[in-house]
Amino acid sequence: MKLSRTLALVALSAAAIALGGCGSKTTVNNQPTETSGITVSGHGEVDVPPDIGFVTVGVQSTAASVAAARDAAAEAADALVSSLKKNGIAEKDIQTTGLYIQPNYDYARSTPQLTGYTVTNTVTAKVRKIDTMSKVVDDAVGAGGDSVRLQGVSFGVEDSDKAKQDAREKAMADAKSKAEALAKLGGVTLGKPVTIAETQGSSTLPSADKVGGDFGAGNVSTPIQSGTNKVSVDIAVRWAIE
Repeated sequence: MKLSRTLALVALSAAAIALGGCGSKTTVNNQPTETSGITVSGHGEVDVPPDIGFVTVGVQSTAASVAAARDAAAEAADALVSSLKKNGIAEKDIQTTGLYIQPNYDYARSTPQLTGYTVTNTVTAKVRKIDTMSKVVDDAVGAGGDSVRLQGVSFGVEDSDKAKQDAREKAMADAKSKAEALAKLGGVTLGKPVTIAETQGSSTLPSADKVGGDFGAGNVSTPIQSGTNKVSVDIAVRWAIE
């Protein structure tokens, strides 16, 4: 019995010593922190011809009553939309982007007097064949008559996957060039990329969108230049230091 008790005490003492040793153990972590290394940004962009166009056009009518102004605007807008469809614009590509009824007042008197109402109806059409833009604009303006209000035209790149990839490659090359320059100045050797992040979504920015000419010039089409669009990508890259 005494022998068993002695062995138990020895075992407990050994365990206590072992636990004490574990408690006093020091751990050193020499792994690099998340912010170590060289972090730079890179920018890449490519110019591409647009493959889609947008026309924003509407009508505006003024009358003594809301009903009269609405009827006149509706008739002109219906003719405008019909001209868009006749030029091959699908119904799904024609969207109403503005519909307003505004009262008009005469402020020349001491008490403002209501003189009538103005109704504005605006649509935006997506033109998938940009070589028809001039005809689309001219026909829409002609259909709307004196009530028409042309808000403007713009161009975009709907199929931009290849352009985005090219822009990414340029952005990565730009970032690497900056990192190599910083590593040389700092007297260190540039390692491999540790993190790569696209800090800004790829965007398609129009670089040219012009409308000119006289809408009442008979058989002369309105000249519209589509120019080119810029597709850009921005990235942030962190390189390790060897």
